[in-house]
Amino acid sequence: MSRDIRPQIWRRGSFVLTLTFGLAGAAIWIAYDALTAPRWMRAFAEELAMRATVVSTSTPTTAFSTMKGRADPDSPYICFGNITDFKWDRVYFIPSGGPVPKELASMHWKTSDVTEIDERLARDDRYQLIVFTNGEQVSQVGYYFTIWGDISALGQTQGFDPESAVFVAESDGETYTVLPVDGSARALCPVDQ
Repeated sequence: MSRDIRPQIWRRGSFVLTLTFGLAGAAIWIAYDALTAPRWMRAFAEELAMRATVVSTSTPTTAFSTMKGRADPDSPYICFGNITDFKWDRVYFIPSGGPVPKELASMHWKTSDVTEIDERLARDDRYQLIVFTNGEQVSQVGYYFTIWGDISALGQTQGFDPESAVFVAESDGETYTVLPVDGSARALCPVDQ
């Protein structure tokens, strides 16, 4: 009696294919998650697009503008404390050129090397950095590219707490410039944190 081994080979092959596709899918998901901007950064970009004051319009030949067809905002204020879904006590904005302020550099950084960050900020003017702290620990770090918006006016050494992290933005239809708000406007932007 001869035994047909094709079903066994098929089962082994199916298992190998399933395992291969499963591992490939997991690797793709991990890479996608690592390369995608954090939720707070996407929310910040949405707030800029929604609330920026248009100071001039781009030419009709501009291929892309988030300002085209946009409804008027209900408020010009970008409430940074309301766009995050994690606890923080200060946020720092480091413009291109750097460096990371000394008191921030001396904190405990979980995943980043401050020397490497300083070198990147110094050598490439596309990079800006947003850093959140909680106590003496850096809790979130994200590069905010200059093509997305200019945050250099927010580069205060002491950073902002959730109540003072209220900003406005201006746009020429292509580029956003983010500016701090004086103390009187902060009351118009309640912080939910």
